[in-house]
Amino acid sequence: MRLTLWMCCLLAVGTICIADQVEPAAPSEELLDALANKPYRASWAPLPMLRGHAARTSLLHKLLQSPDAKARVRSAFLLGQIGSGDSAALLATRLQDPERSVRVQSGIALACMGDARGITVCSAVLGDAPSWIRYYAVYGLWCVNTPAARRALQRHTRDRDALVSRTIREALKTPYIAPPVPPPRSDIKPSADMPPDEAWDEACDLFITESDWWWHRGDYDQCIRCLEAAVFLDPRYIDGYTSIAWLEWSLGRDPAAIRTLNCAISACPSDPEAYYGLGFHYYRTKRYARAEKPLNRAVELGGDHRTRRTYAHCLERLGKLDKALEQWSAVLALCPEDAAAEQNSARVKNLIQQAK
Repeated sequence: MRLTLWMCCLLAVGTICIADQVEPAAPSEELLDALANKPYRASWAPLPMLRGHAARTSLLHKLLQSPDAKARVRSAFLLGQIGSGDSAALLATRLQDPERSVRVQSGIALACMGDARGITVCSAVLGDAPSWIRYYAVYGLWCVNTPAARRALQRHTRDRDALVSRTIREALKTPYIAPPVPPPRSDIKPSADMPPDEAWDEACDLFITESDWWWHRGDYDQCIRCLEAAVFLDPRYIDGYTSIAWLEWSLGRDPAAIRTLNCAISACPSDPEAYYGLGFHYYRTKRYARAEKPLNRAVELGGDHRTRRTYAHCLERLGKLDKALEQWSAVLALCPEDAAAEQNSARVKNLIQQAK
């Protein structure tokens, strides 16, 4: 199970029930700080986590020509982050891709490599795209570093999104320093035949790690941006949606949090955790009537005893004591040693008796 350190902080306040720690293979804080302090990196820019991953380019080049549009769009995005110049020609061919998302990510990737052919796409994206994609479009235009790219940024300085508007302002006043060609990472072996899911998972983990780095610096919009990239690469990553939603809600963006949690359900319609995420969000914010349906669906799909516990509490707050007792009985059937469930069950039985 994936987990970042900052998710442990969320767990401490009862928002996410996860118990694992960051995988030992995750880059150390020292390595992340070293990446962050590269002389060519602006303070607002993404960590260059994928630079030097040249061993993955042959695989991504192959996937960029796949009949699967999802493989093409993810490959384009990652190639832009790797930044190998030998990818530019192939990315340029994808500017005519039948899928708009592939054209968008190919144009942004070219811009992130300093290629002016990405300006038109990045400029268009700034007017209509999710926040995390607009962020990379801003970064790409900064990397292109031409008057045309700068004019494109200046047209969008009043963007309503907090991260995008801040990033545009920073990009316009930050001098661009061209990064050196990175040496290939010696610890990453070529793997042209790696299954695509492994490639997406590998990159997803890097973005989760980057989100953790931003968390410790108190930049929650950047955390969201990283996690959006993570769920883009792995839509099955339910904890990513849940974490994004918690951050959005904590920043006063409740409608955005609800949209994110519904995206998790759309991406994973048979996963009880997706429904639990939405139900728990409503329950935690005391909207019990709205919480009931997704929590019930989570139980129907085989949600664990934690899911049933939350559902039981929700039913009690809605005055549905008989149904709440059924859930506590189910929890005890799953976990007979659960003393809290036993006490809650006895308490609800007393409430039912008193109501007669």
